[in-house]
Amino acid sequence: MRIAINLLLFILPFVLYVGWLHLKEQSPFLKEHWERRPVVWLGLVGILLGGGYFLYHVAYQVRDPNVIYIPARVENGVFQPARMEPRSRAPQQ
Repeated sequence: MRIAINLLLFILPFVLYVGWLHLKEQSPFLKEHWERRPVVWLGLVGILLGGGYFLYHVAYQVRDPNVIYIPARVENGVFQPARMEPRSRAPQQ
């Protein structure tokens, strides 16, 4: 889910630029509107938005001391994905 949000935040400036060109009644499909300068600025803004969301998520994620991380593993030929479990239910390693 975080990857999808980061991708959407990166694409958002480009979508807004296309909308702005459309409101100005200019075709967003013309090469002159996609020169190097606007694309670089749109990319930088997208990177800043994605990075800002990442920092927000890191700063405000839940850090419960009663929860333990169980890494992904293969048991009896079946892949078990990584998960978080309460410390009392977590398997002993």
